[in-house]
Amino acid sequence: MRRLAALVFTLALVAGAAEDPAAIVARLQPAQGWTAPEPARVAQRDNLFDLIDGGAELYQEYGFVRAVSWQLENTARSSIQIELYEMADAPAAYGVWSLMQTGEFARGTLGQGSLRFGYYVAFWSGPYFATVTGAQTDTATQAEVDRLAASLAALLPRDGVLPGWFAETPAGGREVRKYFRGKIGFSNLTATDAADWFEIGEGLVVDGPGRQDLILNFDSPATARRAAQSALASARKQPGVADLVVSEGGFSARSPKGDRVDVRCSGNRVSIIRP
Repeated sequence: MRRLAALVFTLALVAGAAEDPAAIVARLQPAQGWTAPEPARVAQRDNLFDLIDGGAELYQEYGFVRAVSWQLENTARSSIQIELYEMADAPAAYGVWSLMQTGEFARGTLGQGSLRFGYYVAFWSGPYFATVTGAQTDTATQAEVDRLAASLAALLPRDGVLPGWFAETPAGGREVRKYFRGKIGFSNLTATDAADWFEIGEGLVVDGPGRQDLILNFDSPATARRAAQSALASARKQPGVADLVVSEGGFSARSPKGDRVDVRCSGNRVSIIRP
């Protein structure tokens, strides 16, 4: 009976394991005229630095597993780069993708969330984050970028589940939500300087019309309360903080840079709201 239980458990692990990104990309069929000048390059947990020039620390902070990078060229010397990253879980894939919501882009329907920029596409689906980049902006290259991105998205699972507490944040359909898992991700965001009162870990920055919510997630209500109390102590000591008012469940103040913020503690979360 024990052997049977162990076998069932092992099979469940195998069935639930994510597919190797290299195996997924190998199933893509480039259009006629597009060929790969060299084999795809791969990376595992510890050698991502060999695959990408800068930014590896960000992927590792979210939880990087493995990746593949495949380059295509045509006779006109145009090139397309396909990159597929397997992350530790769906929120990690979403988090890397979410930080790309900057500048001019159009939202798309690929995977579980996609962005189209001037020369590339980025999307997430399940535990995967992908980009398909055309080095040239001509119509033919970008048409192949779109076709390959759609083909890649069709090969990926769409079963990614985001944390339930995301639903507790402001909603209205006009917000941009960016998820971070540490100081590196947070450093890519624009947020109030009142964040300096906190130790940055996991959270969301939600930008909406006339308001920004910085939501920090903790492992328990007690930890969240301690973080809010520590932030209050920091605010009291920091030069330049003005109009400090303490209320039940939080406080409000004007930060040294002039941001008026409301700090509220509820459950496992602390919200820093900048109207």
